[in-house]
Parts: sequence; structure tokens; C-alpha cells
Amino acid sequence: MKPTVTVKQTADMTKLMTQGVAALTKVDVYIGVPAENAGTRAGGINNAELSYIHEFGAPAAGIPARPHLVPGIEDIKGEAAKTMKEAAKQALEGNEGSVEPALNRIGLLGQNAVRARFQNNDWEPLKDSTLDYAAPKKDAEGNTLTDKKGRVKRGKSRRDEGKTNPLLDTGQLMKSHTYVIRKRGQGMITPGDK
Repeated sequence: MKPTVTVKQTADMTKLMTQGVAALTKVDVYIGVPAENAGTRAGGINNAELSYIHEFGAPAAGIPARPHLVPGIEDIKGEAAKTMKEAAKQALEGNEGSVEPALNRIGLLGQNAVRARFQNNDWEPLKDSTLDYAAPKKDAEGNTLTDKKGRVKRGKSRRDEGKTNPLLDTGQLMKSHTYVIRKRGQGMITPGDK
């Protein structure tokens, strides 16, 4: 009987695992209205501030809560957790490149879920006075237009235009909800940046 020789090769995956764990812990995804993209609206308020006001309401100003961000994120928690679990598994196997695509998937899920809340919700409806108000028409310089008898000319009301869903007059606030990926302690990485 001849002796058999067995060769066993062991690969050291420590470095790849360390890189994978680092990739998991050095970036975060944020869903909402990034300050960098908040814009300024009439009256000096920006979309991030306006989103906050509508999320929680402002009873003193007669603005009811119309939650969109928190419920939108709640809608994706299960799918986001599943996506991160798979990315973590791949990162621990040495595929650190799996993390950023997973964060982008989660960001898009969240962005779309929050935006969907602006159209599909159980918010308190607009008051009849808001729905029936017809703003005065203005000329290019901002002067109120009047007819031959001196009566103020008015545009169509929200009800006449079919704009009865709260917060969807122009869609600007809804569209301002997006996501960003940030390196911890550093600046923003926009979707697609490396």
C-alpha cells in the first residue's frame, strides 16, 4: 500500500472581511429633504422646514399633522432590513462593493414610499375655505388685476382645478423628498458618485 499525500490550502480572508465590515460602517443613507436641496420658498421657509411642519402639524397656525416621512419609512423597513442583511453577508464574504448599491436601493425605496404618501394617505382634508379660495390675478409686476367695474379678477379655486389633495398643489414639496448617502464624518455622496 502506497502512502497518500493530502495537500490542504487555507485562504486568509481576514483582510477582505475587515474591508467589508469597514464598508458597512462608514456610510449611511438618509431619506428626507436634504438641506443642500431644500430650496427657499415664498416667505423664506425651505422645503425641509415645511416638511417638518406638515409631518408633525402646527396647531397654533391651524395646520394639522400630515405625516409622510415617518410612515413612508415604516412602509419599507422590512425590505430595507432584508437588503442590508444580504449586503452585510456579501461584505463579510469580502465583497465590500455590495454596500453602496444596497444603500442606493434602500434610498430609492424610501424616496418612493415617502412620495407615495403624498398621494395615498388618510390626511385630514383641506377646509372648504381653502378649497374654494380663488387668488387674485396679477400682472407681470405683481399688481392685482381688476375688471372695468373695479372688481378684482380671480383665478380658479383649488376645487375648480381639481387640486383637493393636501400638499399637492405644485408637487414641489413631494419632489423635494429624496435620499443621500453620506460618509460618516464627511460630505455627501449623491446617488451614483463613487
